Amino acid sequence: MMFKKYITITCLFFIWSCGTQTSQIDISSSPNNNEEKKEDLSNQSIDDSQGIQFFMDGLMFMEQGDYSRAIIEFQDAIEMGSLSGEIYYSISECYWMIQKYDKSIQYGLLAIDYDDNNRDYSISLGKKYIALNELEKALDMFIAVAEEYEDNADVLFIIGDLKAELNDVDSALVYYQQAYNKDSSLILALEVAAELSLRSNHRYSKTILKKLLLADPSNPKYLQLFIEALPQANNLDDIEELVNNEDIRSNPFINNLYNQLGYEYLMNGSVDKAESYFQKSLLVNDNDRFALYYLSNIYRDLEKYDESIVVAEKHIALYPKEREGYINKIISLLTLKDYESAIEVSIESLNIFPNDFDINYFLGIAYYSTEKFIEAESYYAKSLKIDNDSIAAMHGLAMAYDKNKKWEKSDQLYIDLIARNTKDAQAYNNYAYSLVERNEEIDYALTLAEKAIQLSPKTSPYLDTIGWIYFKLGNLEKAKEFIAESIVYDDSSAVVLEHYGDVLIALEEKDEALIFYKKALELDQDNSALSEKISSYENQ
Repeated sequence: MMFKKYITITCLFFIWSCGTQTSQIDISSSPNNNEEKKEDLSNQSIDDSQGIQFFMDGLMFMEQGDYSRAIIEFQDAIEMGSLSGEIYYSISECYWMIQKYDKSIQYGLLAIDYDDNNRDYSISLGKKYIALNELEKALDMFIAVAEEYEDNADVLFIIGDLKAELNDVDSALVYYQQAYNKDSSLILALEVAAELSLRSNHRYSKTILKKLLLADPSNPKYLQLFIEALPQANNLDDIEELVNNEDIRSNPFINNLYNQLGYEYLMNGSVDKAESYFQKSLLVNDNDRFALYYLSNIYRDLEKYDESIVVAEKHIALYPKEREGYINKIISLLTLKDYESAIEVSIESLNIFPNDFDINYFLGIAYYSTEKFIEAESYYAKSLKIDNDSIAAMHGLAMAYDKNKKWEKSDQLYIDLIARNTKDAQAYNNYAYSLVERNEEIDYALTLAEKAIQLSPKTSPYLDTIGWIYFKLGNLEKAKEFIAESIVYDDSSAVVLEHYGDVLIALEEKDEALIFYKKALELDQDNSALSEKISSYENQ
């Protein structure tokens, strides 16, 4: 028992070290000589006790670190007929410690030949090959051991390492998983497989990470790794299976899985399910910034603007240095046409993010919508300076220039927009409307408007523009036709309704005109000019 214990400890210790010999004794005996002597002594009468004594002395010298003397004692034991795999194995270990690696390998092979049922000899030799960087030989040795023995989880693990070192990633991942399948306590094998699969961007990364997570469902690191291994889409089945696992639901970071599932449903157009999972995420962790951001977006998509703002405000309160909460709140306020509040929040956020494109652009929209065109021009210009390729900012600035009667600048922006994209219907339309409003180049304005209609024939503002141009040209029937069609597609514009009333007045259809004037006034109650127009026609 003591010998076995000693051999185990020695094996673990010296395989990875390179000891220095304590004396330089030249040992000339070889395995072949010993084999011949083994045959010669087989018919002799030998005192076994002498051979055993030499062997025990050899072990003693090994313990003392006198490996050269130990070799002599072991060889004397062999001379006396004490032949065994353990003696050859011990000599192999001693040669290894005095850095005579070729002899160590020779005796290691002899130990295996003498006792091929002792896998420790094969494992030891395999590790020596690893230390000598002879990985292919090491691999052959460990594969032979794995095929011979059933309880081989550790050996399969080592084979996985060797395959990885030899850049055979596919095989390495197979062996790591086989090691875990043999011994479920060897979760380290799955960890290494997971790391390798992620590092190599392997096609089976998700499968391996899922297996690792199921091996220890409550481990937050494993859950995070699994989520990171997920591809961009088509993960619903995998994630649904996991969230139905009671053990995984106890994971402290289960909210991340809910987030991923919510995101997947959102990308697949299932907004209601996405909403549900983001809400679940916040029940687990009420300060999850990912869930707060997307839930605010979802509420806005569902036209639940007040709820969207509440979530955005919570996002802002928890993470005041992050722009996403402010952006969501501003967009909801703009959608609700609460422009003053949108301006207030935008200016507040600009103190933190002065060079943020979106916030400057939204301020331009809000000021334009409140007819503060000087301010609108300023913020549209700043947003375009931040992103000089932004088509939206160019459109906004062009409209602000137009309102501020900087027509040379607005015309140039429209020309630039059309040059960039000859299918920009909005640029054609807005340029046309600007020209007709200032009574310039009406025929050219008609050409631009016709192009806009050709590109987008069912857009209400474009139909109104061309109708209004025909009105200016005196073609009242065409004007009525186009503006009436514009109202069919959208009857929420006070400007379009007033235009239609003007056309009806010109056609001497006063009573019907008053109906549309009054509808326009309901939408734009502060329009004093329209009120006076209505009064003047009612008094006629």
